Amino acid sequence: MTFSFNASLSGLNAMSNALSVVGNNIANANTVGFRGSQITFSDVYANTFGARLNGAGLALQIGDGVQTSSIQTNLSQGTLNESSSSLHTAIQGNGFFVVRQRDDTLSYTRAGDFTLNNEGYLITPRGDKVQGYAAVGGVITPGSALTALRIPIGQTLAPQMTSSASMKVNLNSQATTGTDFHATIQVYDSRGTTRVLDIKFTRLANGSFDATATLDGVATQLSSNGGASGVAPVNFQFDSSGNLLNPTQFSVQPDQTQLGGAVLPSIEINLRETNPDGSLGAYNIVSYARPSSNSANNQDGFAAGELSGSSIDPNGILLAIFSNGQTRPIGQYALATFNSSEGLSRRGDNLFAETLASNQATIGAPGSGGRGLIAGGYLEQSNVNITNEFVKLIEAQRGFQSNSRVITSLNQTFQDLLQIL
Repeated sequence: MTFSFNASLSGLNAMSNALSVVGNNIANANTVGFRGSQITFSDVYANTFGARLNGAGLALQIGDGVQTSSIQTNLSQGTLNESSSSLHTAIQGNGFFVVRQRDDTLSYTRAGDFTLNNEGYLITPRGDKVQGYAAVGGVITPGSALTALRIPIGQTLAPQMTSSASMKVNLNSQATTGTDFHATIQVYDSRGTTRVLDIKFTRLANGSFDATATLDGVATQLSSNGGASGVAPVNFQFDSSGNLLNPTQFSVQPDQTQLGGAVLPSIEINLRETNPDGSLGAYNIVSYARPSSNSANNQDGFAAGELSGSSIDPNGILLAIFSNGQTRPIGQYALATFNSSEGLSRRGDNLFAETLASNQATIGAPGSGGRGLIAGGYLEQSNVNITNEFVKLIEAQRGFQSNSRVITSLNQTFQDLLQIL
């Protein structure tokens, strides 16, 4: 009878463990990045040596109950929900964010509810610094040393003066002689001051156009086909299809004395597009039988800008966004993978730690080596399925009740035995 009590008592303990696991899963159903657990059991039998045998030679074994075999971590993907913060991140696929705790040890997490501290470092809710690869001179070097990711709060991006510009211009081939057309574009000097470059095209009797230019109303010098710069107009000639024949190169040299101490040495006007393979593409300046127009402008300069925000691309590259519309890479998130992620131990605060069972972390960039991609502005929710957990809760409760009933029955049997005695 003692063995019967032990078997039922082990069942109570096992079901109590199951209730604890299910209860913890349900309690963390809304915890960001939480990974649910699943409990499994194994039967218990006494030593088989010396066991009694029946006539067929089979052992007559009575089970000794049940024991908790394992509590495994469910590593399936959680649902991604859009967040109100651009700093929040989620992993789509395999891997863990790497964070450095205050004692300088590394931990790992799926929870990407990161914020900034007063120094601009990305941190977890408990203050651990998020690790990644820093950009040096706007370049992120693969395999560089891990460092804390930091957003440069208050940084001002220096201006960039214009060195080249493109203008999509059509010069009306049916315009009368002496007709002028002005194509204007905003450019920037070395201090980021906005300047207006105005190129005037004048129709000649032979169908060509003479070009002159001013910067903020001050006459500039011109250069074509690599020749010396001067004040003489540059003649634009077109073939029978309206495509530009001459010049093949055209640049504008502003008067440096009129820039208030800034400089803007030369602006190259791109007369043709450049294809992705580096070859020359369509003409930017043409002459068709349509009204003269300037439909699109582009240039490579910009004014100074202040840091106004940040964003994250799918490869985990953290970009600083400036008020002048420019973006610059700050760094890249690092993701850790393990030979056996189920072997990680939980530290609380949504953190995992490596163990002998998990082996050491293999750390690399998102999207490489089987690692997942990054969703900026999203948070991964708990992967706990409430419906399944309530079913498991009922099963564990019924199991607990059944084992309790067995103990009650055994107790009644002992009472009956004592009455007989």
